[in-house]
Amino acid sequence: MRLIPASAVPLALCLVLPSIASGEPDAYQIFEQAKRVLQSQSYPDPISYRTTVQVSEGERTEFEHFHAEAFSGGDVRVEGVSDEEQAAPRESSGVNFKLSLSIGWNTGAGGQAETATEDAHRREASPDYMGVPLVSPNYWFGLTSQQTAFPTPSPSSTLSLRTIATVTATNRAYIVTLVGTDTIGGLYTYHLHLEPVGRPDRYRIRELWIDVYTFQIVQLQTQGNFTNPPMSDVPWLVTFQSVNGDLYIEKETALAPLAFRHDRTFSAASIIFDDIRATGDAQTILPIFDSKAALREPQGQ
Repeated sequence: MRLIPASAVPLALCLVLPSIASGEPDAYQIFEQAKRVLQSQSYPDPISYRTTVQVSEGERTEFEHFHAEAFSGGDVRVEGVSDEEQAAPRESSGVNFKLSLSIGWNTGAGGQAETATEDAHRREASPDYMGVPLVSPNYWFGLTSQQTAFPTPSPSSTLSLRTIATVTATNRAYIVTLVGTDTIGGLYTYHLHLEPVGRPDRYRIRELWIDVYTFQIVQLQTQGNFTNPPMSDVPWLVTFQSVNGDLYIEKETALAPLAFRHDRTFSAASIIFDDIRATGDAQTILPIFDSKAALREPQGQ
């Protein structure tokens, strides 16, 4: 048996370690592969689905169900009245009347007089907990629209140059770190941490869990969701589901209470998507007048 001198051991370790390191998964490669899987999805156009808004206020949990359609161009149409309100319409209480006030001075000598009229009936708050949900289950938080890698064009055929290396220029929106592996719902996943390079209000994803075998996204966590506060101010956990082989959002859950003005706070809130299918011969949902109070995702993402 030939003995290896002790002085050669450090050199042997140096030769082994790089091969071990090269076998470790790269966070950016995992991230890019997951985005390619997303881009390969082939959704029906349009899709119809049901959106459930679930909130908890104190010890009471309430639900609203809306029927909606989403088109490939980003158009979302929703019935503006929930199933619950159609079954039991909310009525304003109080008396409807107008209050008229007249103010004048020196009216007997030709002075001026002014009259002001004001509605005095009770004004009701919007019955929808977070606004009419103009949201879609195939929204992807900017993951399918970001162009992060631009291959260098190949040399002209008229030139005879030796290729030394292939260079890829990148314009990354996130710094991506592999945290480790987790089991989510029985699936073995890569856990990535994402730190935005800039515009944290636009690039909102902070955690990402990706199936190690299919590279489908299992769940993600965002810093803020939708466009209006308080929804845009708190983190949300988003889980996904497969329907006929395509990936859709299953549930979006607020990870902190939603404190609205006028002392209304929801201790828990979720948006749930189900009954997702290709729109058949059902009557098309007409667009509703847009409202700043509607629940929506940022456009262009």
